[in-house]
Formats: sequence, C-alpha cells, structure tokens
Amino acid sequence: MQVLQQKKMYLPALSIVAVAVLLLVLIGVSTYRNLDRQQRISLVFLHRQAAALLRFLEAGARAGMMMPMWREDAVGKLIQETAKDEDIAYIYLETPEGIVIHHSDPRLVGTRADWQVALSSSEVKSRTRRLPDGSKVYEIVKQFLPLEGEGGKSVGQSLLGRDHSHAGTVVVMGLKMTAYDEARRADLHHAVMMAAILLILGTAAIFFVFVIQNYYLVDRTLRETQDYTSQVVASMANGLLAVNPEGRVTSYNKLALELLGLEESSIRTMDLREVLDFEVSGIQDTLRHCSSVLEKEMLLSRPGGEPVPVSISVTPIKSEEGVCTSAVIILRDLRQIRELEEQVRRSAKLAATGKLAAGIAHEIRNPLSSVRGFAHFLKHSLADDLQAQEYADTIIREVDRINRVVSDLLTFASPLEPELLPTDLQELVKHSVRLVQADAEAREVQLEVEVSAGMGEIYVDEGQLTQALLNLLLNAIQAIGEKGTVRVGARLEQPTSRLHLWVEDNGQGIAAADREKIFDPFYSSKDKGTGLGLAIVHKIVENHQGEIRVESPLPG
Repeated sequence: MQVLQQKKMYLPALSIVAVAVLLLVLIGVSTYRNLDRQQRISLVFLHRQAAALLRFLEAGARAGMMMPMWREDAVGKLIQETAKDEDIAYIYLETPEGIVIHHSDPRLVGTRADWQVALSSSEVKSRTRRLPDGSKVYEIVKQFLPLEGEGGKSVGQSLLGRDHSHAGTVVVMGLKMTAYDEARRADLHHAVMMAAILLILGTAAIFFVFVIQNYYLVDRTLRETQDYTSQVVASMANGLLAVNPEGRVTSYNKLALELLGLEESSIRTMDLREVLDFEVSGIQDTLRHCSSVLEKEMLLSRPGGEPVPVSISVTPIKSEEGVCTSAVIILRDLRQIRELEEQVRRSAKLAATGKLAAGIAHEIRNPLSSVRGFAHFLKHSLADDLQAQEYADTIIREVDRINRVVSDLLTFASPLEPELLPTDLQELVKHSVRLVQADAEAREVQLEVEVSAGMGEIYVDEGQLTQALLNLLLNAIQAIGEKGTVRVGARLEQPTSRLHLWVEDNGQGIAAADREKIFDPFYSSKDKGTGLGLAIVHKIVENHQGEIRVESPLPG
C-alpha cells in the first residue's frame, strides 16, 4: 500500500519531467540537425561562391590575354580588383614550387604560400582555417587555367606566340565566414533560449521530485537501518529478547528461541513469564525500577529437554521522561564454557595423578626387580617341590603384571612429545588391525576397515597413534565379548582438513555414569583392567592437539 502511494506521488512530477526532458531532447536534436544542415548549406554556398569568383577571375584573365597589349602584371591587378569584394579575405597565385607570384596584398608577393597542394587540372580542394587575428576563412584552391586548350597547350600561346597560360600555377581564394558565424551564433542563441524556457518550466517539477526523492531516501535509509539492525541481532552469538512490562516479546533472535525451546509462531502472543522466572532472573526489577542485571547465572528449563546453564543480563529501555518502557534480555549459553571448565579440571586432575603415578612407579619398579629375581632363584632352588615351583611361577606372573601397570603409569605420566612425520594412514590403520587380529578371531569378532581412499600422507606420530588405535581396538573387542563387529575408519573432514579417526563396536554400550570417568586413570569396568588404556589414548590425542569423544546408545 505504501509503495502504491509513493508511485501516485511520483506520477504527476515524473510526467512533467518526462515531457520537459522529451521536449529538451527533441529541441536539442532538431537544433543540432538544423545547425548541421545550416553549416553544410553555408559551406556549399561559400564553395559555390568561391568557385564562381575563381571562374570569373579566370574569365577576366582569359579576356585580357587575348588582347595584344596584355602584360603579365595585369593578372596581379585583376586579383587585387577582385579581392576588393567585402566577402573576399585574400586571393593569391602560387607556382608549383609554392612561391606566391601574385597576391591581393602586394607585400606578400614572393613569399612562400601557406597551402601547398598538388592538384590535377579539374580538381578543387577546400578547407576552413583560422587567421592569426582570430577570424575564420573558407579557402578554396584549384589550378589557374585561363587558356587551356586542346592538347594541353594554351590558346594564348597559339595566338600570340608566347606563353601567358600560367601553366602549373595554383590560385587560392579565402572567403570571410563572418556572416556564417553570426548566423550560427543566432541559431545557438535561439536554441539556448528555448532550452532555458523548458528548464524553467521543468524546475518546479524537478524540485518536487527532489522533495519526494529525499522523503523516499529517508524512508529507505530507515528501512535499511532496521534491516541491518535485524541482521545484527540475528547474527549475535548470544540470545536476545526485548519484553514490555506485560511480559510480551517485542523483539528476538533465533538463538534466544533455541535456548528457551520456543517456536517462532507462538513467541509474539505468549507471556514470557510462563517460561522464564522474572523474579529470579531480575527482569521484574529492571521493568519496575529501571535497574540493570549483569551476568546472572541460572538454569533454563526447556520443555522436553535438559536444563541449559545460561548467563542472563537485563538492561532497561527508558522513554524521554525516564520511564522504563521495556527491557533487553541477553542470554549467553554457558554449556561450552562448562565443557571447557570440565576439561580444565580433568587436565588438572590428570596432571596431579600423573605426577603421583610417576613417583610411585619409580619407587615400585626397583623392588619389583628384586622380588622377581628371588622368585626365579626359589623356583630353581626348589626343583623337587612342585608346589613351591607353582608358587614361584605365580609370584613371577604377578610381578610381571605389576611391572606392566608400572610401565603404563610411566607412559601416562611422562608422555613423549609426538614426532610428526608424513605417515600413510591407511597402512597405519591396517597395521593396528593386524596386531589385534588374533584376539578378534579368538572371540569370533569381525574387524572392518573404512579408510577414505586418496587421503595421502598425514603428519602424525606413527608410534603413538598406533598405540592409541591398538588400545581402542582391544577395548572394543573386550567390550563385545564374543561374536560381534568392530569397525575402524578414518577420513579428512572438510573444509578444515582435520583427521577424523573412529572405532565403533556393536556391544551393549556404556552407561551415562561411566562415560564421564572412562578416561580417568585407574578407572575400569573390567575385572582385570588397569584403567590406564583409555587414559593413555586421551593423552596421545591431546599431544596431537585433538579431542576425543564417546557416544553410546545407552540412555543416561
């Protein structure tokens, strides 16, 4: 409707402007064509006038040459008499070498001509030039042939016995263009007057158009500002809401709807107090007392979803009288921050555990060597006592098991910096699978490899990554028990080109209570597990600046 009103406002002014522009164009084209036509007609007239004067000059010379008393200087006098015409600027006769032999201005006789041109007997050339005093002349040039006869010999030579034909000479005449220039200026003046009249007639309409245009520009700028503000609000990394004292939402972005678990179709008509506690969050105080709330943490309860930890900030919007008319609510999602805090706590706990484990491992390893040595000595010393030998073997096995745990502790406590070298990832995965092939076959577990083709070489620590994959594969095989499937795969995620490795099994899954602890050292749900395998995997992944995640179908 607003667009139609604007069009109706524009229509009369645009019509007047269109008519004025059309008339200007028509007058401009007509004037240009008239000027061009007048110029061509004037030049044709000048050309004909000059040609007629030259023929008159040749005729006068021809008549004189037929008389016995004719002298050569008579041509010069004829040129001077002819040049007295007010339309003629000058006339001169020049030799083929360009020397002036007769001129309407006697002072220029013997000088070199300004225009030297080679012409045939019937050829005529012309040009327009400007004299040093600024005046324009129309110049025409042709061969001077007053007595040309049959065979190229002059009649004067045949009749008089001497050459008065001026063979090869060229006559140049310049006609003044003063009248032409005055007529052209008059036409231009007339065209300018007509254009000025039309411009005056169209000024009011153009002014009206400018007024409407300014109105339109202001309106468009306002709309663009509103659109830009809407885009800024929609692109914010935090949720944003604006509410009035009645709890109605007047503005929002999609992230706020996602955090609150609301649909866009219902947000305008609902009371926000139904899903957000105005008293606890401080929104009510802001609306009532115009006080601000900054970074207040609370849990948002969403319908059919887990509570979301958020930081809420509320600022008032005041009228000119200082009355709080609405409030702006900013909701910042704290889930990622909570995950980072959890990672920091985990890293701190692992670091402390690693230091403790390293100290204990060094203290245990030395006496273990002595115990294992004495067990071997007792086994050989009591060769006749089978029961004692069995006890000695048990001691050796348990000591070896403790030593393996100590080795894992040292690996976990003091992991080596990864030596990143170009590695064929497909071959690395296949090698890890071959290492656990025997254990898989013993449990009737199928191993499947899904490595994307054409990955090329990846810069990783081959030994550490092999150990991580080996621990994950053994953990998956043991979790299945018997007769299952373990899939191991790798691909490059685009567009980041990050390496994505995964090990998947079809076992019963991991309970939610255990998922948070499986990477903790010494935590294991298996009877004979040390609880260091997945902790070492986590450490290797961290060394490669990566992250490890676990997914399970079991509910929390």
